[in-house]
Amino acid sequence: MTTKFELYKCDICGNLIEVLISGEGHPVCCGAEMERIEAQNDNINSAALTEKHSPEVTTENGQTKITVLKHPTEEAHHIMFVQAVSADKTKSEIQFYKPHEEVIMESNINPENIYTRSYCNIHGLYVN
Repeated sequence: MTTKFELYKCDICGNLIEVLISGEGHPVCCGAEMERIEAQNDNINSAALTEKHSPEVTTENGQTKITVLKHPTEEAHHIMFVQAVSADKTKSEIQFYKPHEEVIMESNINPENIYTRSYCNIHGLYVN
């Protein structure tokens, strides 16, 4: 069974999908079941990685910003996207990034009821 906003990755071709509507099935790609992506925040010895990868939420002048500023922005190592989801899972905002781009996203979701996550092309998913 899948759950809304879960991420799945194909180990064969690298496709990454997000579940928008929960269902009974399991995502399949390249003839094989896709692996559900888990946040890396709780991995052993990952405090430094968590600090560099986890999105930070700030509010200034009524505008909510989500940033990942301590992470490299190199061609070989960068944040691919940042996503904000409302606590009740009725709203979602996502912004994609290319290498060398500063990871700053403005959000219209209430900062007191927000779930954020970022995805690194090497280290995977991190949440705040």
